[in-house]
Amino acid sequence: MSATAPTLRRVLHFRTIVSTSTGLAYAAISLLACVQVATYMAGDSAWIALLIAGALALLAALCFSELNALYPSAAAIRQYLRAAFNEKTSLTISFAYVLTIVAVIAADSYVVGSAVSFVFPQTPAILWILLILAFAAGANLFGIRIAGLLQDITTYTLLVSLAIISILALSHHGFTLHRPLAGLGNPGNLLNAVAVGVFVFSAFEWVTPLSEEMTDTRLIPRGMFVALGLLFVSYALFTLAATNLVGIGALNDSPVPQMLLGRAALGQLGVIWMLIATLFTGVMTFNGGFATASRFLYAAAREATLPPVFARLNMARAVPWVTVLLLAGASAVVAVIIDMTREFTVLILVGAVLEALIYAAAGLCVIQLRRRQPTSERSFRIQLGWTIPILTAVIFGLLGIAAAISPTPLPLLITGAVFIVSFAYVQFIVPRLKAAEEARRLARGRRRPPRRPALSTDTESGTKGATDAEASPAQG
Repeated sequence: MSATAPTLRRVLHFRTIVSTSTGLAYAAISLLACVQVATYMAGDSAWIALLIAGALALLAALCFSELNALYPSAAAIRQYLRAAFNEKTSLTISFAYVLTIVAVIAADSYVVGSAVSFVFPQTPAILWILLILAFAAGANLFGIRIAGLLQDITTYTLLVSLAIISILALSHHGFTLHRPLAGLGNPGNLLNAVAVGVFVFSAFEWVTPLSEEMTDTRLIPRGMFVALGLLFVSYALFTLAATNLVGIGALNDSPVPQMLLGRAALGQLGVIWMLIATLFTGVMTFNGGFATASRFLYAAAREATLPPVFARLNMARAVPWVTVLLLAGASAVVAVIIDMTREFTVLILVGAVLEALIYAAAGLCVIQLRRRQPTSERSFRIQLGWTIPILTAVIFGLLGIAAAISPTPLPLLITGAVFIVSFAYVQFIVPRLKAAEEARRLARGRRRPPRRPALSTDTESGTKGATDAEASPAQG
C-alpha cells in the first residue's frame, strides 16, 4: 500500500460497538442452544446456567479488553498472538479464526431458512438465505457507516421485540415459574448446561477488528461488557418464556423454537413477528460478520500474508470490497451445502471448539505480553494480577476439549483439518507472498528519480514516513 492510499475511517460510535458485539453473538442458532441449556436444567432454571456462562464469557471479555487496549488494530487476535508468541502461530490460529466466522454464518443460515419454511412451506429457503447474504454484503459495500447503522437498527429492534414477546408469553401463566431452582440439584447437568451456555455468548469479541474505525477505542471494553449483559437478559427471558409456555418436549423437536413461542403467545401474529425477528438475526450475523472479518482479512493482506488484492479499499467508501465479496461468496456456498445436507450441528460444534481455543489463547496472550511488555501503556488493565487470564486459559481450554470430543469425535477431526490447512498455507504460501511484496517494494524504489543533495535530509525523512505508514496499521 502506498502512503496516499485510502485508509479506514473512524466513524463508529459507542452504540455501534454495543450493537456489533451483541449482534454477532445473537445468531438464530443461539436460540437452539438456549433450548439445549433448558433441557439440561429442567426448563425454568436455565437462567442459572446462562448466568454462570455469561460470567465465564466476561473472563474472556476482560482479556480481549486488555489486549485491544495494547493493540487497537484491525488485525485483532492476529496482532495479539504475533506479539505474544510468533508469526507462524499467530497466522495459523488467525486464519482458523476467520473460518469460524464463515462456519457460524453458514450454520445460522439453516435456522433462518427453517424459519421461512415454517411460514411459507412452498418457498425455497435457500432463496431467502441468499437474499439476506446479498443484502448484508451490499450494505457493507456502501461503507462502514451504513453497515454500522444497519447493525444498530437490527440489533436494538430485535432485543426490544424479543423482550416484549417473551414478557407477553410469561404473562399467560401470571409470571409464575414452575421450577426456577431445580437445576441446582444435579451438578452434572449444570456443568453440561454451562458448557453449552458459554457458546451462546461466543463471537461478542469479533467487534475488536473494528478498532481502527471506532471514534474512541477505549470504549470497546465497556461495549463488550454491556453486550454480555444484554445477551444474558434476552437469552434468559426467551428461555424462561419458551419453556414455560411451550414446554421442553415440543421445543426439542423443532429447529425453530422461537416460532413455536410466537405461535403460543400471539397465534399467527406471533409467528409473523418471530419470522421477522429471525430474519433480523440473520441480517445481524451476516452484516456484522462481513464487517469484522473483512477488516481482519484486509489487515492480513496489508501485512503481505494474503494476496495484495485483499488490501484494496474502495476510494469513495474506504471499504475492503474484495474481502466483503469473498466472504459473501464463501458463506453462500457453505449455506447451499448445509441446505442440501441439513448437517449444521457439526459446524456449530466446530465453531464452539475454535471459539473456546481463541478464548484460551487470549488468556495466554495477556500473560505472555505482561511478561514481555510489563511497562507498555494500557488504557485498560485487568485487576487481580494473572488470576483472570489463567482462569480464562484453563476453563476455555477444557471446554474446547469437551466440545471437540462430545458427542462424537467428528468436530475434533474437522478442527484438526482446519488447523492443518491453515498451517500449510502459512508454511508454504505466506513466504512467497512476502517475497513478492519485497520484490515490488524494491522495484518501486528503483523507479524513483534521484534525489537532489540539497533536499536529501527532508526527502529521506519523508521517505521514512511513507515506509512507516505502509508498515503500521492504517488509522482512520
